[in-house]
Amino acid sequence: MKVKSKPIYLLAPELKWKTFKELQDRLVRDSGPVPAHGDKILWQMMRDRKIYCWFDPYMKSDMGLGLKLPKNRAIKIITNFTQPKII
Repeated sequence: MKVKSKPIYLLAPELKWKTFKELQDRLVRDSGPVPAHGDKILWQMMRDRKIYCWFDPYMKSDMGLGLKLPKNRAIKIITNFTQPKII
């Protein structure tokens, strides 16, 4: 029997710093002390494909980090938004 669950939202490695920072500022709540420029370090590791960063509806106010993605979950990828060209 297959269990339906909510998808995780994986951040694409090509995500720009500005977009990463905005997502983190809006979705991740301060949960204690963090290293100076910790968010910039996470973004650089994600960009270099050393770690995965994702948002999970079951993990409220936090961002998932890891070397492997959760199993048996659908994945939606968050990429950079490009403004449509008006001709």
